[in-house]
Amino acid sequence: MARRYDSRTTIFSPEGRLYQVEYAMEAISHAGTCLGILASDGIVIAAEKKNVHKLLDDTVLAEKIYRLSDNISCTVAGITADANILINHLRLSAAQYKLAYGEEMPVEQLVQDLCNQKQRYTQVGGKRPFGVSLLYAGWDRHYGYQLYQSDPSGNYTGWKATCIGNNHSAAVALLKQEYKSPTLAEAKTLAMKTSSNYTILSQSIGMYLGFQVLSKTLDVKLAPEKVEMSVLVHRDGKTLLEELSHTEVATLIKEQEDREKEAETAASKNWSIQMVYTETELLFLRLLERTKRLNRGDVAKNVWKISSASVLLDNLYSKMREEKGMDEDVLMQYGKEVRQLKLVVEAHHKRSSEEKISLLDKIPHGFPDIPHIDTAVIGNDRNTIDGVRDSTISSSSNELRARTRAFYQLIMDNGRIEADMRKQLLGEERRHDEGLTLERHDEMALELLSLTQSLKRNIQVTGGVLKDDNTRLSRMQHDVDKNREKLGVEVSRLFHITIVHLTIQSDRLARNAYSCGFDCMLIFIVIFVFWSFVALVIFIRVFPKPLVA
Repeated sequence: MARRYDSRTTIFSPEGRLYQVEYAMEAISHAGTCLGILASDGIVIAAEKKNVHKLLDDTVLAEKIYRLSDNISCTVAGITADANILINHLRLSAAQYKLAYGEEMPVEQLVQDLCNQKQRYTQVGGKRPFGVSLLYAGWDRHYGYQLYQSDPSGNYTGWKATCIGNNHSAAVALLKQEYKSPTLAEAKTLAMKTSSNYTILSQSIGMYLGFQVLSKTLDVKLAPEKVEMSVLVHRDGKTLLEELSHTEVATLIKEQEDREKEAETAASKNWSIQMVYTETELLFLRLLERTKRLNRGDVAKNVWKISSASVLLDNLYSKMREEKGMDEDVLMQYGKEVRQLKLVVEAHHKRSSEEKISLLDKIPHGFPDIPHIDTAVIGNDRNTIDGVRDSTISSSSNELRARTRAFYQLIMDNGRIEADMRKQLLGEERRHDEGLTLERHDEMALELLSLTQSLKRNIQVTGGVLKDDNTRLSRMQHDVDKNREKLGVEVSRLFHITIVHLTIQSDRLARNAYSCGFDCMLIFIVIFVFWSFVALVIFIRVFPKPLVA
């Protein structure tokens, strides 16, 4: 249905959607992450650098953050070529306003001027929307510090903190949770949020707030060369855009990593107390482990199983997000695991090696696979179990969560584990019958099998319908060709008959014209002779000839 309405931006679908505008927004969601945080004494702008080639001259190319006027700056996410056109338009509008009125252009007025231009490209045929979204940070004497966002549709909104680009949904959720009207230093801290349970305490440690968000949304490890950060402040009657140097960014990342290690150490001491699982999470972990086993085997043979399991994992993940009490960091890890499986399936369906490699490069490397622990080693010995538990304390928080969940899996499979250890891991109210759990998983396997068979039948039916349609189209094309040939023969015959009739009529007209001319000539001669005789008689009577005596 969409293919009938997505070729032009001026056509609405029956659902009231403009698909080309939605496609432009989807292109932005794959660009580098950009975020802005409004503080009481300034605005923090942070962006991810996609192009980090060592031969690139950073002094020539400003990839993500741009200065528009003395009081306004912006960062972009999307197609850089489109962004250059819009940035030139913004700079020209700001310069013309200052030349005409002798003061800097208000922030919202400049944003509105560009959004009017972007909106026109959604109503004019033959043009596509701009595939870029912008974050504007500025200060004016009317409203002070302001942060705006505009999208390809021409809509703009004001924000206290927001994010555009890759993983923007997760970043906005984290900003919504952590934002507490920070100062400028606290806003810097929020921009680099990681998986630690860090809480804003004061202005001195709040500087790393911005790094926290970037580190959580990036699919790669946070590094100084991959981050561009600037701070917009109004000081001594001037608006300044201060860009953080490479050393300052490295210092912020280093201090944030130290806080992560402290948080992981504190969390590892209470890991057994915090390890309380819901039924949905247990199903998710068991299915995730089985899917990873398939992924470690022959992917080409098991791709349909991995695809079906990833759909079910996505549904379980959505259900866990709706449940209360779930740790946001754990949910973020689960989400990346599901996206990793989807990327594996999508890469398998690609034909070229370049496309497969480009997709596999997007798989996050910050969350290791759940390690395999041999049940024979664990056995029934409580001391052995305690040894496994002590060995996990020294791991990082991500590996700790994965190993503890794998450890719990093995306990569920091993029916000889003591009852008090089951109480310690799950609590009295979380015990379930092992046979019932296996039955439920068998039901899930049968349900997946039935869904796969149903999908196979639907594909066969669809193939039959497509085959019948192709046969019908071929028959119709044959009839069209035959009718075209008949029409050509009929036209030729009619043309020949018309030429013959025209020739006969022209000959008949020629004969009639000759006959009519001859008759006219005879009539003219008769009339001439008659009037000549009359004239002669009259002349003789008027001038009689005298008689000769």
